[in-house]
Amino acid sequence: MKPRRTTVHLLLLTLIASLFAGCSDTEDQNDADPEGEDLPWEVLESTVERDLSPEVDPGTSEQLAADNRDFAFALASRILEEEEPENLFFSPFSISLALAMTYPATSGDTRDQLAEVLRFTLDEEELHPAFSHLDLELATRSERDVDGNPPELNLVNATWGQYDFPFRESYLDTLAMHYGAGLFAVDFRSDYEQIRQQINQWVEDQTNERIQDLLPPDSLDELTVMVLVNTIYFLAGWDKEFSDSLTEDQPFTRLDGSDVDVEMMRQTDHFDYFLGEDTHAISLRYVGNQVSFVALKPAEEEDFSDWEQSLDRDHFDQVIDGFQYGRGKIALPRFRIEGDYDLMELFEAMGWEDYGELDGLVEGGHPTDAEITDILHKSYIDVDEEGTEAAAATAVIIGDVGAMPIEPEDDFDLTFDRPYYFAIYDHPTDTILFLGRVADPTAN
Repeated sequence: MKPRRTTVHLLLLTLIASLFAGCSDTEDQNDADPEGEDLPWEVLESTVERDLSPEVDPGTSEQLAADNRDFAFALASRILEEEEPENLFFSPFSISLALAMTYPATSGDTRDQLAEVLRFTLDEEELHPAFSHLDLELATRSERDVDGNPPELNLVNATWGQYDFPFRESYLDTLAMHYGAGLFAVDFRSDYEQIRQQINQWVEDQTNERIQDLLPPDSLDELTVMVLVNTIYFLAGWDKEFSDSLTEDQPFTRLDGSDVDVEMMRQTDHFDYFLGEDTHAISLRYVGNQVSFVALKPAEEEDFSDWEQSLDRDHFDQVIDGFQYGRGKIALPRFRIEGDYDLMELFEAMGWEDYGELDGLVEGGHPTDAEITDILHKSYIDVDEEGTEAAAATAVIIGDVGAMPIEPEDDFDLTFDRPYYFAIYDHPTDTILFLGRVADPTAN
């Protein structure tokens, strides 16, 4: 695990204004810059402040978390089908949050298809407070009084908009109240390339430089009117660290049956584990015991493809509910994965084909041909003996195109020396923060 960063800390992020931070819990709601630096943009301030105590009943929170887990495995399945990567890693939470911010701007088929693909089943008056409640709850992960360094879990939302575009006031109010996202007023028509570079730098700052060039060249142009961005950064040590002295090279069997030597970490201790008929799993807690690394693999060595096709929210929930606590051996490879996804292509394959009905974006009486022109996602994870560093960012770009279980054994011995899935999972909120697949730990 890399040294704890000094540029952005959750302690600061939880103090930034409702117009900027997605995880603010302070009475001061007017500071749009988490690091106290002068930003090159004017902030269009809503008169509505962030609701820091949204009233959300437990059933609504549970439904949102379940919907997010459904989406996580549906998107993973689609990525594997469309792109056939060896390894897989993304943040379903970041993607859901960025598109939840987009959702109030949509209408008609665009709205219906977004909700279907993202698995949004809550009514809108429930959806946004539920996301806000979850966002604020996750922000407390770094505030717990724990032995050792507490985890860093930084969630930030921000938007950039064309300064003279007629944004609907109620839409900006929704962003401010539920997502703490103010609108940076910019002039894409004259400066879109410089703005692209500045947004990319902002994303780097929020993710300890782990997410770079989120917006590739030519992703923005003079017709761009809005960019919505969510970033998530996670840095945590294991509650029970692996010893470097026990790490040694060991063969890892890839999907094609060939072997590759990997650095296999080892330890023997008490953990939550699951030994089911079809699935074996381990839950490795991070410092604070709120978030864990959940690794899952098929019980039999030969049927990874069939097992993978059965892996969905119900399957995952069965594992989480079936964990037992016991002493055993664990062997897990060190690995690093970076992901880069054009989500529009994937979403189109999942049934979202209409991106052009955005009646909620503009003030009444102002005609517009605005549509979502791209949805981009990048991710990063590094797992070693000390813990985990993970980051992701999602951008939604809008352009005005008209202007142009089984009873487990008492003991276990789990070695992850074949392809497996993993999730970074927040237990109190039942939220999958990150989801990944390791088919070759040596492939970046």
